[in-house]
Amino acid sequence: MAPISEQRLFDALATITHSFADGGVPGVEGPGAGAATESGEGPSPAIEALSPHTREVLGEAALAVAYGAFASRGGEGGAMHTLIAAMGLMAHLSGEEPDPPAEILAIGAQDGRVEEEIDRAGDAVDEEFGRDASPEALVAALEARIVGTAITLAGCTLPEGAGGQAAVRLRAARALARLSAGLMAMNVAGGVGAARPASDAAPQPAEAR
Repeated sequence: MAPISEQRLFDALATITHSFADGGVPGVEGPGAGAATESGEGPSPAIEALSPHTREVLGEAALAVAYGAFASRGGEGGAMHTLIAAMGLMAHLSGEEPDPPAEILAIGAQDGRVEEEIDRAGDAVDEEFGRDASPEALVAALEARIVGTAITLAGCTLPEGAGGQAAVRLRAARALARLSAGLMAMNVAGGVGAARPASDAAPQPAEAR
């Protein structure tokens, strides 16, 4: 595979940045497709010159730059912006107009049922571990509950050969991304810092130890 010119990446990144700053999106359909930005110009030569592989590299680089720019300041900005980018991409895959703030605010939950689930999880943990269990054991149990619920939500428990698996998994991923962004927003609103002493850090899964 031919090496990717850094200058071409820089040009493409600059094109995207200027386009979004001006309120438009650079066309990527290629010559003769009739695409135009809001400024009335045709597809960007800097974007057209990129192969699909290079565009992928550019996208990854843009996300990494955005994440790094926020993460270097500390706090949870980088993670939040990465989640918002993921929400936008998944909305695009679903054929919808990306609107991350509306998605975060639209998390559907019945308060009574949520409280019931919280109580049920607490009772199950108490019954299995007792009151003297270590925080690591309790967190591991609750994480397993989250993962099990996520897999159920993703439709992996549907009968073999059931149609619509891909769509169900995409909807599940969007729901989890919305919830993740909402939880991060709660941390910010509550003034909970991302950085914690090593002794307070969440335990790593067994396979990572």
